[in-house]
Amino acid sequence: MNLDNKKYGVIWASTLNLGDDIQTLAAIHLLQENNIVDYTFVDRERLKSYKGELVHLVMNGWFTHDKSQFPPSNKIIPIFISFHCADPKLVKLHAKYFKKWAPIGCRDVSTLNLMKKYDIPAYFSGCLTLAFNECNVASNKNYIVDINNKDSYIPNIQADISNYTDFQTINHTTKLNKFNRDGKLAAAEGLLNKYRSANLVVTSRIHCAMPCRAFNTDVLFIYHNYNTDKRFSGIKSYLNGQSGWDEIDESKKAIDRSDINNIRHRIKDMFTHIIQHETTDYKFLMGR
Repeated sequence: MNLDNKKYGVIWASTLNLGDDIQTLAAIHLLQENNIVDYTFVDRERLKSYKGELVHLVMNGWFTHDKSQFPPSNKIIPIFISFHCADPKLVKLHAKYFKKWAPIGCRDVSTLNLMKKYDIPAYFSGCLTLAFNECNVASNKNYIVDINNKDSYIPNIQADISNYTDFQTINHTTKLNKFNRDGKLAAAEGLLNKYRSANLVVTSRIHCAMPCRAFNTDVLFIYHNYNTDKRFSGIKSYLNGQSGWDEIDESKKAIDRSDINNIRHRIKDMFTHIIQHETTDYKFLMGR
């Protein structure tokens, strides 16, 4: 099919969390790898209000704060890949909509099981941030990202970072206006550039840890309820995280690169297949 006749879009979120913007950049990366450089931005929290041209919108990431803005406008043709739903009621209420645009590519097994509960065809896609290209340009710079950050919505894990004097502190909660899209995306790209060449990153942020894994940057992911949080279901093998600061396991800094390479190729193949066909080939996706 002629891709030039289709208008594409990516989700961006009017929040103060730069992790959302990293998800936007992940979708842009995959579009560009398919030679799509002309795309529009649609606010995740204003999906129903969208009144622009008909757009094929990559629906990746976390959904959503404003439940009244779902389902999206009929001007949006959704591409559900790396989709995470925070509210089971959203799926139950809009099961018919999801079935219309199925199969739903789910970021985690928890979302996949939720779709299956309501007989919605779905598959596990993993997170789009794992499809960032590997980077082998290393430096001696170390970063601590959102550890003991009181401005973050992530609960403080009470870490003693007194011995981490050679680490630069970073947080994903921007001080920019949440509607400053270009500024937020530039700030998010700046973070990714730091992570690409870092020696070591210690973080409580999933959208810091996942890109680091893709870049082949050593990372220690520490989250207070790592073992029970449903967001991590199916992706723990890529995060290789832990739940407590007092139990830091240095062996978790790296993982088997073949696992990352396999899921990177899987995501890229699925994404390319989806955008090149008018209808999604469910059997192709399920076989990946």
